[in-house]
Amino acid sequence: MIQTQTYEELLEYAMKLERKISQLEQEKEGNEKLSEQLKATFLSDISHEIRTPMNAILGFSNLLNDRELTCDKREEYLDHIDQSSTKLMQIIEVMIDISLIETGRLVIRKEECMINQLMKDLYNFFNVEKHRKGRNNIALLVNMDNRDENFKIITDQFRLHQVMGNLLNNAFKYTDKGIIEFGYQLDNKQDRVTFYVSDSSHGILREQSRIIFEGLEKIDLPENTKLDGGVGMGLTLSKGIVRLLGGKIWVESNAFNGSTFNFTIPCATARELEGSTSIHPYTDKLFIA
Repeated sequence: MIQTQTYEELLEYAMKLERKISQLEQEKEGNEKLSEQLKATFLSDISHEIRTPMNAILGFSNLLNDRELTCDKREEYLDHIDQSSTKLMQIIEVMIDISLIETGRLVIRKEECMINQLMKDLYNFFNVEKHRKGRNNIALLVNMDNRDENFKIITDQFRLHQVMGNLLNNAFKYTDKGIIEFGYQLDNKQDRVTFYVSDSSHGILREQSRIIFEGLEKIDLPENTKLDGGVGMGLTLSKGIVRLLGGKIWVESNAFNGSTFNFTIPCATARELEGSTSIHPYTDKLFIA
């Protein structure tokens, strides 16, 4: 039996709908304002990040014109120019990749990936960088769940290396001393691999874990914390790549009161190599939640 509503009940229901619509419109307006603010902040930070290495390149290039410059000073200035040039190229490459993801044009190439070799390459590179930058108070550890040298999965090796490199860069950026550990764990039941990078830095608050991958808001850090430059674009890019690889990425606290970045990707089989090169659409905006 259909129950007939009175005029007063219908009127009250209509008023509730009107209030809900008004609330949604206000939230939409607030989100649009926040979106514009975040975009403005992002562009401002990008401008600053590009100017910093550019100013270093121009400044040290001018100093090289000094005819009385010693060989040691010349080598020092050339090293600064080389490092700044590399940093500038990295910023530009990340910006291009983020743009490709947002427009659904980033190409994912599936191939056989020797995971243990990739882990060793990352360890060797960052261990050398650690010593080169005088970060000897940080212990770098690597953990490989499968000890078989020939263990491999089917994925985009270049993009996997890129994500792990971004997370390791982030770990060194926020860790003053202690331990940085990275590696992977197998989940054979779900045919997935979980990669992780763990550090003993100041840690990241749980409520901040969502916005850190948006690349537009910086984390509030304790006073006197010394950090390298960067606007978090590497994390924004990593989020997009992991999604395209069919996985997810998240951050959590660890036993060292630091941060552990985890991401999972499918442990694909060789049969999936057929038609492996493709362009994956990506509709979610990375910059705005």
